[in-house]
Amino acid sequence: MNRITIKFSSITHAMRAKELIENNGGNAIIRKNLNPQKGEGCGYSLVIKGNVNRFINLLNINKIKYTGFDYG
Repeated sequence: MNRITIKFSSITHAMRAKELIENNGGNAIIRKNLNPQKGEGCGYSLVIKGNVNRFINLLNINKIKYTGFDYG
């Protein structure tokens, strides 16, 4: 996989994730979710292109919380 959308409960988490991804060679765009589901907070997403598995591992290692993700 080379593209994923990761959901965050706040803009702060999304911004931290974007910086981490871009500092590690990825391309990331923050988007506002129009209809966030219950438990997704303010509802922001980060669309990431690159080595998806590596970037998810980076988020986990750096303890950046996300609420879910969609491939594609």
